[in-house]
Amino acid sequence: MSLLRKSIFNKIKNEFNHNTEYPFLYDAIKKPIEPDKEFSEALDLMKSIDFVRIVDSTYQLVTKELPGPDTRILFIPANPAYREIYKEFGFGFHAFTLGSGKIIVSFDPTFENWQQFLPYALAHEYHHSVWTSRNFESADFTPLEYIVLEGRADSFAKGLFPDTSNPFINILDEKNMERIWNLIKPEINRRNTDMNEKLYYGTDDIPYGSVYAIGFEIVESYKKNHPLITDQILIDITPEEILQGSKYNK
Repeated sequence: MSLLRKSIFNKIKNEFNHNTEYPFLYDAIKKPIEPDKEFSEALDLMKSIDFVRIVDSTYQLVTKELPGPDTRILFIPANPAYREIYKEFGFGFHAFTLGSGKIIVSFDPTFENWQQFLPYALAHEYHHSVWTSRNFESADFTPLEYIVLEGRADSFAKGLFPDTSNPFINILDEKNMERIWNLIKPEINRRNTDMNEKLYYGTDDIPYGSVYAIGFEIVESYKKNHPLITDQILIDITPEEILQGSKYNK
């Protein structure tokens, strides 16, 4: 393990290793880091970022809309190993929530749109943190639970930052959305299935990140059918009820 990777990983373990609901997400940062010129540039840029100002302004907004637990956020540089994927989608972010009040944001500030997307990413992960603090029972999500979890977080973030472009919520047209939904339905309520990984990482039949597009569509459809619903209420509604109240209930 390189000294840089060991330093980053140990920092995360020290900060977030207690009472973590999703410890398997540590795997997201275990890939070896091979520093290069762009990585060094990203590190230099991160040193000049006023993270406190960004977080304070964002969290004044998100906590007003959705009160939640005290939250620790760790910013780390994005691993160069993922740069080609970042370039494909046009933004360099990989943020995740290890548990209630525990958020890690890995990003590459050499992408010009990082300032626009960072508040959105924080809002998305904050929603996961709040949901976990209120509703967590098991990390073994069914595909429906996983899809709605991501859909609620993106719907919340998009509602607060409507001008932010998230490429993943728009990657599927209606025809492919329906095709993939038909692949999901036989396993929609199963546990111990690999469907969640397929929806995130993609397959020959399912594009990378499809979980976000499908989840966002389901939750937005539910909101459209229930115009008086708020995010404070929606966060506690069961995935089954959200599906039933959307156009996907067929």
